[in-house]
Amino acid sequence: MREEFERYLRCGILAHGFARVHCGACGHDLLVAFSCKKRGICPSCSARRMHDTAMHLTERVLPHVPVRQWVLSLPRWARWALARDPSQIGRALDTVLKAICTLQRRRARRQGIRGGHCGAISFVQRFGDSLNLKVHFHCVIPDGVFVKEGADVRFEALPAPTDAELDALLSKIARRLIRLLRPPADAPEPDALDFLEGAQHAALSDWQPARKDAPPRRKRHSFVEGFSLHAGLHLHANDRAGLARLLAYGARGPIALERLGTCPTAG
Repeated sequence: MREEFERYLRCGILAHGFARVHCGACGHDLLVAFSCKKRGICPSCSARRMHDTAMHLTERVLPHVPVRQWVLSLPRWARWALARDPSQIGRALDTVLKAICTLQRRRARRQGIRGGHCGAISFVQRFGDSLNLKVHFHCVIPDGVFVKEGADVRFEALPAPTDAELDALLSKIARRLIRLLRPPADAPEPDALDFLEGAQHAALSDWQPARKDAPPRRKRHSFVEGFSLHAGLHLHANDRAGLARLLAYGARGPIALERLGTCPTAG
């Protein structure tokens, strides 16, 4: 982390290295400073990677079909478990996606659509708006199913999920994640926290206490045992600009340049 921060402080400064770009037609020279190419701290490099990812997915990966964003937030104990054991993040995300896709295929069968397939673009974000530790999932999922007919594939759109369907889905996800992430009762106590784990614990503990009651009900938003699932954002198939913005939001870095400032020096 220290090396990454030092690289960030040198990012974009000509004195630390640059490339000279020459135009053979007009003879104009342009100096382009080297970037740090890091992922964690540098807002400039994170923003460039964010836009590149969004445009690649919009123009080359996702077809012209309606999509819906599914956002799963976790209770603090689950965030802590995933922060301490990042290898569990993939298993947790796989659990979430399997449950959502199972729901989509079941809803399609109710409409007489057989053999439906689902897909998803998922982003794992580990931070909140205040740079606090907040592991959660952003999933952009086509709002329907794909059906293969010989050599062709057609898309069948589905209506928006109901609040009752979201409640049942989140209850299933919560049960599976609790079984996956909570240690058994006879598990030994963890060893003393190292520096990184202590910082992660502080990032969870120093903010407002976790609310135990469910927040006010919003449409297509479910809350079960500290787990929160929101599926209210839907984009039309032709809203490619909106899709690019949505994907950029999922791929964004933890630090925004416009939110940084300088503190007055002490003394």
